[in-house]
Formats: sequence, structure tokens, C-alpha cells
Amino acid sequence: MPGDDTWVAEIWVDPDWYAHERPEDPMPSAGLPGLVTLRQRSLLVGRPSQSRGIRPDVDCGSDPGVSRRHCQLTTDGLRWWVEDLGSSNGTFVAATGDPLPDTPLTQGVRKEIEEGDRIFIGAWTRLVIRKALPGEA
Repeated sequence: MPGDDTWVAEIWVDPDWYAHERPEDPMPSAGLPGLVTLRQRSLLVGRPSQSRGIRPDVDCGSDPGVSRRHCQLTTDGLRWWVEDLGSSNGTFVAATGDPLPDTPLTQGVRKEIEEGDRIFIGAWTRLVIRKALPGEA
């Protein structure tokens, strides 16, 4: 990627999204986010499946509301986009400070992610794409 910037995805358990979605599954305890270093230009977000040979780059396997092939993150090295891959429960994007989103992204249409945007998927998962801090990657 151009430049020396390393990017990470924070994977949060979001109690507000859980309350919004009202799934049957119990929410795990919310704590510090998981952190995934984003090393490729295109990354699959989803839940792994041994039998189907699906190994997502951003593993959200603890959330049963996340599809195996939920969404795709892509970058040109400077900007990021998210695209829903026909997930069962949709992919939602909202800016920090905005209310929780109600309208999912249209399948197959890339949406540019601005700094501070939150990506909501599944029953409780919130993703935040940002530049890595020193020592994180």
C-alpha cells in the first residue's frame, strides 16, 4: 500500500447495537475490542466454516448474526470501502455521533468509509477501521 500507514480493524461487542437488533442469542460481555491488522487490499469479514473452507480475514465468529461471507473491506492504501456480500442480516454504516443506522447497504455496492465511521454487522458486532497506533501492528 502507498505510504507507511498500517491499518487495523477494531472488533467491538456493542450493547447499543445488540439492543437495537434484539437477537435471541445472549450477548457476550462487552470489553476492549479485538484488533486485526489489515495487511491486504481486500479482506473478507465473516464467520469461519471449516466444512466450507471459509477463513475470513476479519473473524467475527463469536457473533451468530454474522454471515460466513458477510462483507468485504477494500482499500487503495489511502481510503477504505465496505461492500455487503449478500449477508443475511445486512451491513450498516454510521458516522460517530449519528444514531444507529436502520438502512442496510445495498448488496454489491461499495460505500467509502470515512474516518470515525462505524460498521455494524450481526447481532452485536461493531467494526472501526483506523490507522494503527505505534506498537499495535
